[in-house]
Amino acid sequence: MNGFRKLQARLKEEGWYVGWAHYCCQSCAWMDVPDYFDPQYDKDGYLIREDKDGNKIEYKDVDLAKVLFNHSQDCEYDVHEEFMQSELLEEGEDDFFEELEEAQWAEEDGQKGAMLEVAKKYGVESVLENEPEGLIKEGSFVCFPPEMQNESTFCFNGDKEGVKNLKAIIPIIEECGCSIHWNGKGDTRPSISWDL
Repeated sequence: MNGFRKLQARLKEEGWYVGWAHYCCQSCAWMDVPDYFDPQYDKDGYLIREDKDGNKIEYKDVDLAKVLFNHSQDCEYDVHEEFMQSELLEEGEDDFFEELEEAQWAEEDGQKGAMLEVAKKYGVESVLENEPEGLIKEGSFVCFPPEMQNESTFCFNGDKEGVKNLKAIIPIIEECGCSIHWNGKGDTRPSISWDL
């Protein structure tokens, strides 16, 4: 277990929610923070409120003053950069990237394989076919898991209580083999690194 996973488990014991690769950007990612720890949902996406015997399920609320998470942009596998570095594109590079961006939006809307279709059209599908194993895919976002990345910047609640809470867990962060780089203020996101 790497340092991030140790930190994630340890902070959960302290009542913290620690997430990885929340959707999109900082604004969207806050909407992705769950209301409860370990919620259970039915096949239609509704919260299961009773067990199979009809007993009410009690979920523990996530305290928004005790959250630490990154978002897709913090751990993104940059597929555009991979295409550029492949040096496979000879002509029509601008057209390719324009079509690829449209395909990313199509995948965001649920159209699977749109990016691969564009890559095949330009003869560069090998870039997508040779992506590292273990990447996290959410819509058009492709992200490294914490087992493939050794640092990230994280979001947290930057109000007075959130800052106090984050300062209080710095020893736990270090106990888990992680390092934190942060100015101690609510207007700056901390960067945390760990050993793979």
